[in-house]
Amino acid sequence: MLILDCFFGRCEKLSCEGCPFRPVRSLRRLLKSRRMEGFDDEQAEATLSEAPQIPLPLPQKAQEKTNEAPPPGQVEGKAPLKRKKRLLVPREDIPWYPTINPDLCNGCGDCKVLCKPGVFELGPPDPTGVQRPKLVVAHPYKCLVLCTRCVPICTSGAITLPPREEFEGFVEYLD
Repeated sequence: MLILDCFFGRCEKLSCEGCPFRPVRSLRRLLKSRRMEGFDDEQAEATLSEAPQIPLPLPQKAQEKTNEAPPPGQVEGKAPLKRKKRLLVPREDIPWYPTINPDLCNGCGDCKVLCKPGVFELGPPDPTGVQRPKLVVAHPYKCLVLCTRCVPICTSGAITLPPREEFEGFVEYLD
């Protein structure tokens, strides 16, 4: 049960330092990051060095798709090309940033590890010392406009973002 708790982010330990299940958590992060767009190959190699080597079979649909031609805007054998964005107003005028529900947050810290700009920080420690500290949005304007990478990685569903449609007018796509 401890392995499953660690894999699904429900571990009660305050930190992973010295934990024998640390590779399990690294494997969970690797699997989550692969499901998301814009997966970093360097990040995968760093995580793979910590995680145990487990071969993952491709689903039947994924095997069928490998024989098809890539859609427009995508190079064969690579992820879809990212379209470059340019903001039309200063970043401080755009209220696009995540909010964390402290009742749902389990303090796993996956969002802090994933977020490259450094939006999330650990909040105040639990006064009883039983639970891990919850995460807070410490630097909201470091969040990239229209980025949604932190939402699917949150195992407890504590992170929410404003509706994307309201902010499309602030961004211009460059080709």
